[in-house]
Amino acid sequence: MVTKFDSKEYAKQRLFNICIKYFPKDHLRINIGRKGFRLGESTIALINRSREILTLAQNSNEKIPASTVNVFRYGTVFMEIFENLNKYQVISQLKSRSRRGYRKELEVIDFDLKKIELEFKKSSNPPVKSHKDARIILNARRSYLKPLNDNKFALILEDVIKKQELFIVDNSEGTKFFESLFRLLNPLVHKSTEKLEYEARLKHKQNDIAKINSNLVELNKELPRYKHQIELHRENSRILEIISEKEQFYSDPDLSLFLKTITTSLERYMKMIERRENRSLEERDDFLGLILEPTRFQGLDEKLWRKIVFIIETHGYELLSGKNWFKFEDSTELRQFIVRKDVLEKFARLRKLEDELNEVEAQLQKDAQYAEAQKMIQDFNEKESLIAELKREIPKMKKEISTLSQEIEVEKEKVFAFLY
Repeated sequence: MVTKFDSKEYAKQRLFNICIKYFPKDHLRINIGRKGFRLGESTIALINRSREILTLAQNSNEKIPASTVNVFRYGTVFMEIFENLNKYQVISQLKSRSRRGYRKELEVIDFDLKKIELEFKKSSNPPVKSHKDARIILNARRSYLKPLNDNKFALILEDVIKKQELFIVDNSEGTKFFESLFRLLNPLVHKSTEKLEYEARLKHKQNDIAKINSNLVELNKELPRYKHQIELHRENSRILEIISEKEQFYSDPDLSLFLKTITTSLERYMKMIERRENRSLEERDDFLGLILEPTRFQGLDEKLWRKIVFIIETHGYELLSGKNWFKFEDSTELRQFIVRKDVLEKFARLRKLEDELNEVEAQLQKDAQYAEAQKMIQDFNEKESLIAELKREIPKMKKEISTLSQEIEVEKEKVFAFLY
């Protein structure tokens, strides 16, 4: 099968073969359109990028890679050629053979390759400092060793990023080198930054511990006086009497069983409903309040109590029978217990004592000396809790720092091996 001769493709290929002597082949795009030949957009963009880099380099001492300088040098020739194509095109005579074997001559638009190559050869290097890619790489290998040894990883990465931008030819020696070095440095800088953050937080916590310790020493000197003030005020009030009676109720086995039955039943019932029916109870907030503080919960009215009794009567045996403290034979016995008069009276009295205790405590708080003493003791206890928490965090942070230090050394060795 005879393929139709494409004169434009023929001319394009001849030009291409000349141009790749001077311009990176992978970046050279010559397009054929209705208006003739033109440089591809990606090729123009690369040339413009080289122009930007060289313009900036004229105001600095940065050494520009020869590969980038060549893109500018010969790219400028390209731009001039394609902006003035009529100056570089000629009519060529080509001999061809027809299907019947006759020889004939064709006139085709061609490029004046000698003139074009002469333009390339006449072009001169721009007035910037440049080095071959290999030399820039060698200088980088040498210059990075000391800062790498001094753990100045971010400084190296900053320079690598700056040099990466100077290498605009894909797959060039310099591009490959700095891209590989960037990939090695990135985790190293990340881990180093993370370690510095941990060290800063550790130092901050250690300083906090020292400050709190100093404060605790001062508070501890005044603590006996504050405790004595509180004891005097309490002795002159009914608070000790109320606390004593309250403790007796809490030690009562029936009342203790009653409270466990109520709170455990409600907690398990709520979970059961949410799991089986995928819904929340209307009384959920009230139940939670009663579970958390059964003797202090203020929303326990007759309607809510009837709801609780119904839940325990219908579901209590199922919900509690697995507990080792559960001692009821059936649901009837369980219900009889939670509505038993003496147990309910104890529960009501305990709730009353909690209210009385709150009232007395509120009265005591009105006394400035008592309130101050309470505040100082509370402050002391909070600081002790805080310092204990800070001290628990210290070993964890030191372990993280140690782990990061080991990981940094591993990553650091990878960079050393790459640079040597």
